[in-house]
Amino acid sequence: MSDMAWLIIAIVCGIIEVATMGFWFLWLALSALLVSFLTWLNVVTALSSQVIVFGVITLFFVIFTRPLAVRVFKTREVKSNVDALIGLTGIVTMEIVPPEAGQVKLQGEIWTARSNRELSPNSLVRVRAVEGVTLYVDPIEEQNDGGV
Repeated sequence: MSDMAWLIIAIVCGIIEVATMGFWFLWLALSALLVSFLTWLNVVTALSSQVIVFGVITLFFVIFTRPLAVRVFKTREVKSNVDALIGLTGIVTMEIVPPEAGQVKLQGEIWTARSNRELSPNSLVRVRAVEGVTLYVDPIEEQNDGGV
């Protein structure tokens, strides 16, 4: 295959990478670009050697550089919906007596809540998990600072 054919493959893979942003076609594009350059220099001339070099370079890029690139370019994930509630602090508004549910006020909203321990109204709790519309909470132990 000619160096121009490999260059076209590199361009097509580059376009696909821009459209998908999955960091898969980037390595194919770079590999095809390198094979195009090596073919232009007449370092690899036979199609079989071009394909082997393309495969080896692609594997190298995917195995050794993709994880680093994903880490570097990964956008910060923003928790959405109920996942954002995990770790937040709320206040018990209706007693929780296991196995029955009570209620917790969290960010101005009243939620159904369950706990492994009995919790009285006005107790501070931290959200451990969310299942459907039910919060699973743990009590926050109040610290005694010894003089207040």
